[in-house]
Amino acid sequence: MASDLERVAWPLEGAGEAMEALARAARMPLPNPLPTLSRAVPADQSRIGEWMDGVAQALGLELQPHYTRHGEVEQALGRAAPALVEMTGARVVALLRVSSSGETARVIAPDETVHEVPLSSLTAAAQARVEHIHGPVVEHVLKQTRLEEPHRTLARKALLGAQLANIYLFAARTLRLPPGARMRHHLRELNAGRRLLSLFVVAAVVQVCVLSSWWLIGRGAFDGQLDPGWLWAWALMGLTLVPLQAALAWVQGSLAMQLSALMRRQLLAGALALPVDESRRGGIGEFVGRTFESAGLEQLVLTGGFASLLAVVDVVLAASVMVTGPAGWYGLVALGGLCGVLAVLVVRQAVGFRAWTDARISMTHALIERMLGHRTRLAQERPERWHEAEDQELAHYAEASEYLDGATARVSALAKRGLLPVAIIATLPAVLSGASTARIAVGVGAALLAARAVGSLSVGVLAVSGARVLFRSVRPILEAARSSNSNATGGAAAPLLSEAAPPESQALLEVRDLVFKHTGAPRAVIERASLAVRAGERVLLEGPSGSGKSTFASILTGLRGQGSGLLLLGGLDMATWTRDGWGAQIAGAPQFHENHVVSGTLAMNLLLGRTWPPTPDDLNAAKELCEELGLGELLARMPSGLMELVGERGWQLSHGEQSRVFVARALLQRARVVVLDEAFGALDPVTMRKVMACVEARASTLIVIAHP
Repeated sequence: MASDLERVAWPLEGAGEAMEALARAARMPLPNPLPTLSRAVPADQSRIGEWMDGVAQALGLELQPHYTRHGEVEQALGRAAPALVEMTGARVVALLRVSSSGETARVIAPDETVHEVPLSSLTAAAQARVEHIHGPVVEHVLKQTRLEEPHRTLARKALLGAQLANIYLFAARTLRLPPGARMRHHLRELNAGRRLLSLFVVAAVVQVCVLSSWWLIGRGAFDGQLDPGWLWAWALMGLTLVPLQAALAWVQGSLAMQLSALMRRQLLAGALALPVDESRRGGIGEFVGRTFESAGLEQLVLTGGFASLLAVVDVVLAASVMVTGPAGWYGLVALGGLCGVLAVLVVRQAVGFRAWTDARISMTHALIERMLGHRTRLAQERPERWHEAEDQELAHYAEASEYLDGATARVSALAKRGLLPVAIIATLPAVLSGASTARIAVGVGAALLAARAVGSLSVGVLAVSGARVLFRSVRPILEAARSSNSNATGGAAAPLLSEAAPPESQALLEVRDLVFKHTGAPRAVIERASLAVRAGERVLLEGPSGSGKSTFASILTGLRGQGSGLLLLGGLDMATWTRDGWGAQIAGAPQFHENHVVSGTLAMNLLLGRTWPPTPDDLNAAKELCEELGLGELLARMPSGLMELVGERGWQLSHGEQSRVFVARALLQRARVVVLDEAFGALDPVTMRKVMACVEARASTLIVIAHP
């Protein structure tokens, strides 16, 4: 079994080709060709995952790691496909899918042929990456027991399972599209077209069954021959609706859940990729408002979209039945006229919804800003004026709410009750001319069906129009997600620099004629700045406040767009690198007010630039660095050491301790260039000398920004 698995495994340097083969076999879009330097595997084994992530990003894809316990690898592999499974010996397996029985796995060999292998063999290969820790001890025990096969294999598996029960490992890395990819690519990956078509078909069949069942019972009733056969046919048609309704709910629910997860991924990616200037332009209240709007947008898009699609099916069927009834084309004209009037009312309701949304966001923003500045307000503002602005905002909000409620009520009332009298009036000519009772009943039934369909359609259209209004607030976040994806996938370079130092004649980091101007600013903050930093150099940048030092640092670390000019890292332009590839090579510690201690453990704050959860080597490296930076006494005071919670609700760190945590975070990212922006201002002279000595010893290439 192991030899069969070896024959279908890819060498680690061919992981990029394995991703391409997986994407093609899974019918996943490939936005970009394979990078030309994708086979440059880093010598540092701890950076293999980072390298694989960079290759996937350059392809326009991403890898989602499945981190699980040793004993749960098989279940994780069943959920991971399509994925890359790492093996010992620097090899990977391209897992396409797992059979429905869960016994075999279909994998792609290096010649791009598909083979079936036992899932247990693939599980054992993934588990072997950590079994070498206790393998010799187990073999020694088994040797003393003198067990024969197959009992020896079973005993070995049980002993290793017990010893490694709480050991975690990366079972696989699922290949998928990044959140910022084109929506049509996401819809293609979800097979949304076929699923929507099946949704339409099932909905149409459900409505046909409903109409057929009532036709059966109605025919027997109007003909005066309601015999048991007609009743059995009606009952069977009703029973047929049960699995059809279940299938309709399952198709709609599964697609809605996946689209909801996709939208949340896009919003999270966009929030993380939002430009710094865009983040600063709005206060905390605006971001809270955007968070509220994103939740409402998701609900309105999904509920309104599916309701509208299903209502269209109902309207089409109702129109076809109405034409065959006594109203004929008059009923169809009445239906079209009502839909036109409803369209006008929906547009007016959307205007009211936009005004109501703007008033709500403005009120939320103002409320939070007042809460943040409450003490200043109490000290500087007269008590009788504390609530003047709030009263005006509430009055404006109440006025907008009244208009919206009235517009919504008019749409709902007309949609639910407007068609029925119009359709009945349209049947009067046929009634007066002596139409049959059965035909009149068909007309009334068609009117009832059309009234229900128009009511559902109005609900869906109102939700979609509301989502369109909310999209304005969330649009910058979604655009940030798309732009970050285009920046991450625009190059064809390896995401990591070569381990070898560049020649002395070549600068490791070079800036040429950099110009940067903030949006709306009258003049540029940075004008034609140039800098060349060679590997191993220590550079000090000084300047007065407002001279653009911090802006320059944020551009170097990739937090801001570069404006115009040229930035080269290892001879490659910033536009050539993947976004994470550039960030992996240049680590920065921004100014204190721009840096943050997140509400988690100290280890999480220190190791943010590495893979999480941390390995024992990562924790040892973090502890050793804390000792060098003078944080040893802090660790000794913490009951849980590195695993102590810090931040807003945890262990409170002083200003100087936070500054050293920020420095440690930058150094632990193992970057080739470290940029420290006024990182020593909160330290006393003795501590600063200790920190500087540590930074000098650990940073490969260092840029320090400080006041003169």
